[in-house]
Amino acid sequence: MQIQQYSLVLQQQRKADSVKKQCKMCGKVTLFTDTTIRRHNANGKNIYQFAIYKCPENHSWNKKLDIYKTFSDHVDPASLVPTEFKAIEPGEKITINPIETIEIKILGVAGNFRLDCTLADHIEGWSRTEITNKIKAGNIRLNNCLTKPSKKLSVHDKILIDVN
Repeated sequence: MQIQQYSLVLQQQRKADSVKKQCKMCGKVTLFTDTTIRRHNANGKNIYQFAIYKCPENHSWNKKLDIYKTFSDHVDPASLVPTEFKAIEPGEKITINPIETIEIKILGVAGNFRLDCTLADHIEGWSRTEITNKIKAGNIRLNNCLTKPSKKLSVHDKILIDVN
């Protein structure tokens, strides 16, 4: 059995959107526009990501985007990703051979990415339904554990795909 190792950086495209909501400073319903600036707050165990929106009067509103676990600094990040991992470029798809096991290491995540959708975007010839069935059957594991297809990916996650 041969193991193919890949690394992946997930980057969500940012686009400015607008939301109508009550501005507490203006005292009326107004249009808030996304500045595409992101803010992070931490409480020790979790890191919260916020999008900063502004109204026409330059008042701000922070929309919570994501919550993820902190990563301990006592682990050397270079030791987590061996150099033999081949990087998957944006838009590139992996072709899977039936005699291989695939290991994908997530190096970076900017946005929300589901396990099943990410694999469907990066594996040639596999539909999202096929991938969902393989996850439920235990042929695709996240961090060596059974998981749900809708599981959100985080930095340093490891996806293991048993093709056999």
